[in-house]
Amino acid sequence: MDKFYDVVIIGAGPAGMGCAVELMKNGVSPCVIDKAVFPRKKTCAGLVTGKTYKLIEGIFDGRDTDGLFCFTSSRVRLFQRNRELVSAQPTNAVRLVNRDVFDNALVERYRALGGAILEGERNYEIDYDGRRIRLSGGDTIGYKYIVFADGALSRSHKLLKIDKSRMACGIEVYVPSDVYYTDSVDLYFDYLKDGYIWVFPHGDTVCIGAASLFDRKLNYKDILSEFVADLGVDICGRKLIGAFLPYGYVIPQQKLGDNILLVGDAGGFADPISGEGLYMALETGAQAARALLTDKPKQTYMKSVKPLIKTINDGRSLQKMFYTPTVQKAFFSKVRGRSDAVEFFFDNLVEEYRFGYLKALSMYKGYKNR
Repeated sequence: MDKFYDVVIIGAGPAGMGCAVELMKNGVSPCVIDKAVFPRKKTCAGLVTGKTYKLIEGIFDGRDTDGLFCFTSSRVRLFQRNRELVSAQPTNAVRLVNRDVFDNALVERYRALGGAILEGERNYEIDYDGRRIRLSGGDTIGYKYIVFADGALSRSHKLLKIDKSRMACGIEVYVPSDVYYTDSVDLYFDYLKDGYIWVFPHGDTVCIGAASLFDRKLNYKDILSEFVADLGVDICGRKLIGAFLPYGYVIPQQKLGDNILLVGDAGGFADPISGEGLYMALETGAQAARALLTDKPKQTYMKSVKPLIKTINDGRSLQKMFYTPTVQKAFFSKVRGRSDAVEFFFDNLVEEYRFGYLKALSMYKGYKNR
């Protein structure tokens, strides 16, 4: 065996880096393995909420992080197809990131702390029984614990035989802001049965994407093409990138070995209502690192993420209800022109998790009647 690490992290995205940086700050030097070479492209709308921003500040220890953000928006708009339903101004402005820039900054932060990272590793083999990894070049590294942070199609899912039908599929394209411009965070419904389309400002570009519960019968490229045609935008010749995403199904990682932890998308940690994944990626990564400092990492980690799992499960119940035709029709009718409703939801359930989804529904009934 060439090298041994207490912790090996598979994946150098936000979840992996959230774990790796937290470990480094606590005196544990992990090894991070990623199939890509950074910077690299990543499918993501790039929304950064207030709760996520606090985690970012912690990773960078209060250093200036303004350069990480490509745009700040003070407005959120909802549409039924191409008809605007409501325009709202949440209490706090919304930050956005380009994931290639943001993820690379996290990797550089980890490197600055002296962390080891192996990039461009696509053909490595994991021997779970022997707790060692054979790298593509033939060298081997041993480990005590392994953290999977390698996305919704994680290698760990092969051990559990996870079905893609439990995930969402997303596709996006970037267009120059002089081709189509918006300064607001725009969400479009009624193009997809179990999902939505986003149009988010990214500075010199605008990110346009679609995501829904994965359906083999859907042609996501055609759906996105239909949408941009409604906007009057031609994306012919522009690169579309897609990915599988968590969508309300938390991976049952208790069935895996006690030395295996799943974080971020690999663990199914993403909000099934807002679609936000960055917060849960950074938070579960940090929680895994703290758990790895204890005598019972798996037990400690699973206890620490219980509140997130409840949020996801409650959100999944609400999601199933929301995308039924009857509820959607009622939603479009009720939310039209009601900026207060959108602001309440965004301030309390997107910017921060001040309440659970099910509790917030009952609270809002009282709020709107004040």
